[in-house]
Amino acid sequence: MRYYGRIGYDREYGGVALANEEGDRISSALGANSVVFMQHHGVIVCGDNMPYTFDDLYYLERCCMVQVLAQSTGGKLKRVPEKMVAEVARQIESERQQSVLHFEALKRLLDRNEPGWSRLT
Repeated sequence: MRYYGRIGYDREYGGVALANEEGDRISSALGANSVVFMQHHGVIVCGDNMPYTFDDLYYLERCCMVQVLAQSTGGKLKRVPEKMVAEVARQIESERQQSVLHFEALKRLLDRNEPGWSRLT
């Protein structure tokens, strides 16, 4: 629900992105969205700042994992009504403090477990 209306799809693959045309096509597939799934290549997540973008990438990976697990059961999945999906997406997007807190907590873990990591960035 978090990503409702925020995902674009690139259904082509032109090899390693060495030509402007490849970047233009991916950018076009992204459009006004913040996530683009590239059919033969992976995912790109964009955002207003690093905490938001990292948080979106982190939870996108978790969402994909849960979806694969749910579909692997072979059972019929119950769909949430679109109106509710849109409302939940709006609620999440309007309150991003948890994204900042998540990112800050991860940096504290790095400070504790990998002193000096910030000199590498």
